[in-house]
Amino acid sequence: MNCTACHAALDAPAQLCTGCLRGLDTRLAELPAQYLLLAEHLRPGAARGDGPMALVREAPLPVREDVLDMRAEGGLVTTLESWREAMQDARGWGRPARAGTVERRVMAAARGLQMNLDWIASEFEAAGDMAREIRALAGQAAALLDPAPPTLRLGDCAADLGAGDICGAPLRVPAGTAEVRCRRCGADYPPHTWLTLATGAWATPEGAAA
Repeated sequence: MNCTACHAALDAPAQLCTGCLRGLDTRLAELPAQYLLLAEHLRPGAARGDGPMALVREAPLPVREDVLDMRAEGGLVTTLESWREAMQDARGWGRPARAGTVERRVMAAARGLQMNLDWIASEFEAAGDMAREIRALAGQAAALLDPAPPTLRLGDCAADLGAGDICGAPLRVPAGTAEVRCRRCGADYPPHTWLTLATGAWATPEGAAA
């Protein structure tokens, strides 16, 4: 049997390998803090120094739509709550409550998933899809918090972080250079690997991660 997220071979029946489970746990722990930090990036230009909650209350227009989309309904909170609801439905539980501020809902959804990671990794049939979507969500949040200058989008980082957990952060080609380095894990990609990354071939069993 293979991991449903990275397709690595498993020693025992399960949905996720140890690496993908560890990566999912880490990202669920980080996402509430990333949500708070994104408030400081709502306004184009430098972030204000008076804290994220003040900026949320007072942020004038214009604001960065990509950051606003991530913090609003339909963004980070909706992804987390949808997966928590799917998990609870699969376990035969009732729908989780959605109350309070978006910040509190993000924390509750992430925590609710973390508390059930053992079951998710062993029994949840959609665990692979969840792990990949949460990985992409965390990568998007990280990219917004540490934006790169305008560049050409190449693909997603294929670096193995250990035990089959793939980084997945977005990769871009800086203007005027042939050097590509992942801003999250530091993996380097020479030009001969770019086509594989751009086509996503590394993500298939027949492909080869750089």
